[in-house]
Amino acid sequence: MKTLSALFILLSLSASSYSYAEEKSEVSLKTAAENSVLDGNVVKKRNKKMKKSVYIKPNILQVKVIISGEEVVIQRNQDRKALVTKFYQKTGRGIIKPMHPFKPHAVETIAEHEMIDYISRVSLPEWNTAVVDARKSVWLTLTGILPGATHVPFHKFNKDKNYAREVMEEEFGVIYDANGIRDFSSAKTLAIYCNGNWCRMSPELIWGLLNYGYPAEKIKYYRGGMQAWQLLGLTTVGG
Repeated sequence: MKTLSALFILLSLSASSYSYAEEKSEVSLKTAAENSVLDGNVVKKRNKKMKKSVYIKPNILQVKVIISGEEVVIQRNQDRKALVTKFYQKTGRGIIKPMHPFKPHAVETIAEHEMIDYISRVSLPEWNTAVVDARKSVWLTLTGILPGATHVPFHKFNKDKNYAREVMEEEFGVIYDANGIRDFSSAKTLAIYCNGNWCRMSPELIWGLLNYGYPAEKIKYYRGGMQAWQLLGLTTVGG
């Protein structure tokens, strides 16, 4: 009789354990299913975020400009995983330039929105505008150039007076009279850049222009330069 009772108790415990295990298994499966749904939603949100367009400014995805008779689209890189080029990852370059390094001259410091506006004016004669890359040639090979930019290496402009005159007459609209006196009344507005706010190349070109008498109000300094431009994934050409 005792053996039968013990067997009955053992069977009851086994059934109870099986029921508990089954119930626990169902809970685990339910939790796993819920987690799976949650993970799926997270993935969907992540994918949606990754596919979201990268805008220049609210509701403006791209700006179309005409450069040398051809349409160029300025926009940001739409790949949200894109990284800035290795040339601009090093943090120890140069000396940080102040926001207005040309005082007392009234040279305006500009940012990306303004630079895009100046690029869009390059092919419009009524705006009388030029975008100028002041860097040494090697940098153009490494990083490309802003659309529509004219390359005027700062060191050559400042050391070679004949080259400086040629550039000012042919590219910037400065008029020289028979005595070599410069007339800036029809000179272009220049939006000048180099590598970034640590780089000396565009500031030195700007000082060179100021020393020649170029009107400060016709010079714009894009302080962020190519580094800021690439950091935002904006369009470059060449390179």
